Amino acid sequence: MEDGRNEVLIDWQRVCHECDLLLTGGLAPPGQKLICPRCRCTLHRNGNHSIYYTLALSLTGLLLFIPSVSLPLLDFSLFSFGAESTLLNGVHSLFKAGFIWLSALVLFCSVLAPVGKFALLFFICWGSAWGWLDRPVSNAVRFYQHLKEWGMLDVYMLGILVALIKLRDLGRMEVEPGLYCFGAMMLLANLSSLSFDQTAIWHRLAQRRALKGQACE
Repeated sequence: MEDGRNEVLIDWQRVCHECDLLLTGGLAPPGQKLICPRCRCTLHRNGNHSIYYTLALSLTGLLLFIPSVSLPLLDFSLFSFGAESTLLNGVHSLFKAGFIWLSALVLFCSVLAPVGKFALLFFICWGSAWGWLDRPVSNAVRFYQHLKEWGMLDVYMLGILVALIKLRDLGRMEVEPGLYCFGAMMLLANLSSLSFDQTAIWHRLAQRRALKGQACE
């Protein structure tokens, strides 16, 4: 169906995840939320300009990833011995100690998965504006659903805080600039996950597909 502004209105159907009620019109207006009329649970919350916010947050997270990996996180010194800790030092130490699978898991959860999430969110939000990227964007959204649970920056930060508390009485420990970048990147990862609205992405792709179908008729 098409209105006077040359926009396609698509009938969405969704099932309430609480009471299994079948509903039509599953996309809330911008800045509002969709509530099930039977159980009153929130089905969809459409934030204002959520795609653009997620695009900006993911791009900033990618830029912060570089200093988070390259700059030292902590500077620990005991008597005349000192060492600087970076994001990859722990992975390297585990690998040298023979814990190959554990080092690979830490590398994936603390480095590869977070930067992969930022890259996917950036590509999804940017690519959804271009019709020729509809198929790669839809595949990226599906892959993001599998990857988003593996990024564990908060667990890594918790380990750093425990080290700060436990080792501060044994020697001198100073916070380096990399830790501030890492904390900011962790905050951006949570904010980008909260602002990302995949329903708005699917709606944009479906609306463009419907317009193409009407143009071919």
